[in-house]
Amino acid sequence: MKTYQTHNLNEEKSKNYFKDIAFDNLFDLFDQEKESKFQYINTKIGPPVQLKTEEELISEIEKDQFEEISVNQGDNFAKILRKGGLKGRDIDRLLINGKDIYDFSKIYLGDIVKVQSNYNIEDNLEKFKMIYRFSENQELIVNYIDKNFAYEIRQIELFEEKIFVSGEITTSLYQAMKKAGLSELIITEIIRIYSFDVDFQRDIYEGDYFEALFTRRKNDQGKTVQIDDPEYLVLSSRGTPLIYYLYSNDEFSEYFDENGKGMTKSLMKTPINGARLSSNYGMRKHPILGYNKMHKGVDFAAPTGTPIFAAGNGVVEFAGKNGSYGNYIRIRHDSTYKTAYAHLNGFKKGVYGGVRVKQGDVIGFVGSTGRSTGPHLHYEIIVNGKQVNPSTLKLPSGRKLNDQQLEELKKLVVLKNQEIDGYKNKL
Repeated sequence: MKTYQTHNLNEEKSKNYFKDIAFDNLFDLFDQEKESKFQYINTKIGPPVQLKTEEELISEIEKDQFEEISVNQGDNFAKILRKGGLKGRDIDRLLINGKDIYDFSKIYLGDIVKVQSNYNIEDNLEKFKMIYRFSENQELIVNYIDKNFAYEIRQIELFEEKIFVSGEITTSLYQAMKKAGLSELIITEIIRIYSFDVDFQRDIYEGDYFEALFTRRKNDQGKTVQIDDPEYLVLSSRGTPLIYYLYSNDEFSEYFDENGKGMTKSLMKTPINGARLSSNYGMRKHPILGYNKMHKGVDFAAPTGTPIFAAGNGVVEFAGKNGSYGNYIRIRHDSTYKTAYAHLNGFKKGVYGGVRVKQGDVIGFVGSTGRSTGPHLHYEIIVNGKQVNPSTLKLPSGRKLNDQQLEELKKLVVLKNQEIDGYKNKL
């Protein structure tokens, strides 16, 4: 494994495939035991230590006066504020006046609320401050100013790390990426990106390799809260490198090769991650019926519960039980193409007939329902009403760049290659 990082601050927001991932479900990008192996480059030394100002010292004293209250089972915001010393009438004022700023019904078990309150001898509120970090990159701050509560939602500053990773494939792409320290989240995304062009069972050989460059963002507590789309990807297939660059503008953000050929196809060849091709398209002896029968799709063996992706944009025509197919989904992509997914263990919440889905959305999970001998996905591509062989079907390509966009991409390719060379020269 070869891994390099650079550190700087960057406020730019990324249009990225990870934007829908909940922060509390976002695993750290790298295995913790590998942290000590990371190498840091271009890290700037901080300024000389300076004496604290009076304002900073006062701020530290105030910090020490905060009461840190842990949210326990059965707590709500009113109970937390009462534990922090705020009294009934002021609790009501705070919650009612701030309801347009924050939904105070949202408070989460195990969170910490910092409260500082003080009443004078006449039992009037003199001083109050509350800090509640309700997500990995946002916190609610309430101050008491001129006898009124003032509310603020503060964005936590994120620290940016550029990550370059490479590795050689000896057993499988998945194992090579795990060995390099990549998380399930990143592995799934890279496999999804390459699933348009690569049959992972037949196109990846021992000695092939991968490279990836991307950015992760951490908060002030060192927790990863955002992972941007990979900017540069390489996957060698049978010794031939497939190199993709992420090109973004105001209209779209997609992957292209250096000549402007889009990697996105209308349908994915492999709508599942980490599966083994267990039965191809064509005549075969049926494993249950015992006689030769036309197999009008391909089967991917995978553990029960493995996510299944929508192969392309479209509308769900059917989602339910369908005879020997068991739990079954059929998606209409346009007037020509449909795809079907059979033997599912279950459907993703919200997937039913009439729902519109996007390419790469999780629609269901691998199972063994219907006429099946074990957990697998039966996948069909239907062209003009007839099942065809997904392995040999030539699918229409994705977006075409205009002259201006192509020129911008070529400039991007030059700069990105120079950046990658910088990492490789450190080897």
